[in-house]
Amino acid sequence: MPLVTFKTPERICWNDQVSGSTFFVVANSDTTSKWRANPKLPLEEVVYSEDILCFNGTGAGICRVASQEQLQAAFKTTEPSAIIKSILSAGTVVMKEFELEVDSQSTTAYNAASSAATVATSAATNALEGVKGYLSSFW
Repeated sequence: MPLVTFKTPERICWNDQVSGSTFFVVANSDTTSKWRANPKLPLEEVVYSEDILCFNGTGAGICRVASQEQLQAAFKTTEPSAIIKSILSAGTVVMKEFELEVDSQSTTAYNAASSAATVATSAATNALEGVKGYLSSFW
């Protein structure tokens, strides 16, 4: 059976030694190294959102969006793009990569499901844009 490699999104973590909190952002797979090689790459192409998350300690825990006070204390700013750039530059990349054995029927089914999901997402996006345009005509 063939092996299929899967990668999870990257979590880029930076530990604040003063507060003991770990701040992190979530990036698309394999984009942090590209950004580090070319910091002019738009952040929208690297991270999922401008949310800066945190949890207490260096392991894991309940994460939450970092408060403005936490960001100011740790990074001396509350500007999301500046903080994201700091985390991308100095943080540790955590990513899971794993391989699964799949038979050819599963692979065909997976590809068909993936294609159907892509078409459905595109259709939903187009429908939503149409509804926005329709509603904006009233206001």
